[in-house]
Amino acid sequence: MTRRSFFAAGTGLLAMAGAYAFGEEIAAMRTGTGAKTAILYGTRYGATRDTAGWIAEGIGEEVALLDVETMDPSKVAGAFDNFVVGSGIWIDGPHKGLLKLMEEQHDAISGKVIASFVVCGSTDRSEAGRKRIASYLQRLEAPLAEAPKLQKAFGGRMIIAKLTESDRKLLKNFYENIVKKPFVDWDRTEPVKAKNFGEAFRSAIAPLVERTT
Repeated sequence: MTRRSFFAAGTGLLAMAGAYAFGEEIAAMRTGTGAKTAILYGTRYGATRDTAGWIAEGIGEEVALLDVETMDPSKVAGAFDNFVVGSGIWIDGPHKGLLKLMEEQHDAISGKVIASFVVCGSTDRSEAGRKRIASYLQRLEAPLAEAPKLQKAFGGRMIIAKLTESDRKLLKNFYENIVKKPFVDWDRTEPVKAKNFGEAFRSAIAPLVERTT
């Protein structure tokens, strides 16, 4: 099956009903609580973190929420059986730190990434928007040996007051001079769709869990 054939607007993703700190607690999650799934994400202003949490709720079982900027990747890749990877989308694409981690830990996570998602400002209401979303997901899967079976794009959020000065200037120019849209706050995050994606992920890994129990 080709990478392209995997792409679909699926609605399932990795589960996390509990968020755990990184470090020594990883061993406890594996042997104590039995958490075998991790949602690995990269975020800039928090919308992707929130989306990962909603996905975890949908999964409805113990899941580790791992922020790529605050974790030691060398100790994580081998600690879980299944991964969901998610990235916020900035002007230059997916989170660079997440892409780097996936490239460096390619062998350790190969075959374990069951689902992926992006959080962005583009919508699927136009052909141009659908193409942008497809390109974001393809860039996120590029470091993997094969495309995740479940992929989804969720709406993001922009709160101007929370932007750094440099980001505010960059985005103001982007909106006013490039995309020709008002530079205003917006919030298109999707808690319900994210939870549904988590439920779909749970269904997708159920056969895998049965084979190992």
